[in-house]
Amino acid sequence: MTLPIISLARLVSGDTAEIDRLRQVTHEIGFFYLSDHGIPEDLQDEMFTVAKEFFALPQAAKEEIAFTDNPHYRGYSRLGEEFTQGKTDWREQIDYGADRPAYTEGLAENPWRVLEGPNPWPSALPRMKPLINDWQERLSEVGLQLLRAWAQSLGQAPDYFDEIFDHPHPMMKLAHYPAPANGEAGQGVGAHHDAGVLTLLLPEEGSTGLQVQRDGEWVDVEALPNLFIVNIGELLEAATDGYLVSTPHRVLPSPPGTARFSIPFFLTPNLDARFPRIELPAELAVAARGLGRDMNDQEIFDISGLNTLKSRLRAHPETTRRYHSELAATLGA
Repeated sequence: MTLPIISLARLVSGDTAEIDRLRQVTHEIGFFYLSDHGIPEDLQDEMFTVAKEFFALPQAAKEEIAFTDNPHYRGYSRLGEEFTQGKTDWREQIDYGADRPAYTEGLAENPWRVLEGPNPWPSALPRMKPLINDWQERLSEVGLQLLRAWAQSLGQAPDYFDEIFDHPHPMMKLAHYPAPANGEAGQGVGAHHDAGVLTLLLPEEGSTGLQVQRDGEWVDVEALPNLFIVNIGELLEAATDGYLVSTPHRVLPSPPGTARFSIPFFLTPNLDARFPRIELPAELAVAARGLGRDMNDQEIFDISGLNTLKSRLRAHPETTRRYHSELAATLGA
């Protein structure tokens, strides 16, 4: 399947035809390629270079920033440590968020605040910290520009969502999918929706494995040069009563003798924010599908932090057991 290509430059310029096309594409499938995004290609290349350098380190050096040692769900996850739909994902990865001090107040009333905290950085790669922080800043701006275009396409002012992004919670991964040696993995990452607002995915050019569900069938999505793959998250679907669609997607295990690298970025608003519901124009409201449940048959919460927390609790059971078992029991995760 060839995804539609949407130009960010045209959206930002106020091109009404492109803004309308953005709405229609994400109503129908929820996925597209993003061009003219302004992220330099040499920066993209450097991100893949540092990712490959990290994953090539000895295991002990990678475990220096072990995910299971971090109560904020940050750091390195070894192969087989993450789960989707209760099954093991065959990838290793680093998870990063905004690099901030941990919350010390309001945790009882706002349990999702446990997700905020400092990032662990590998001592073997000192250039990773400024590179990751720069990447998150740049992609946050791209994501907000997209969100302003969506607001316009849905009959709202461009700044409709801005106030809930004054203290956002961006998240990202550096992901490595080695080929399973003995067929021990049935999935790179299992079928899922993303819990936030939108995802900006940069797969390494020429890599394979990403599939999107379309009319009940799984179809391949090609990794093309200098194009991000964008998809809707659950919060934006919820905000539009299902008019915009968060489409199930998955990653197949890498074929023998190959490896896949990708860099997903997840735009998420303030953890404490309640994502606003949009009063759709009448001609759009009639096509809204209504708000369903996520792929684990759990409620899709409009509180940003709560929807993010539920997915972290269930995807990383070892970290959850170590630090947040009571929270998991309370939320049924």
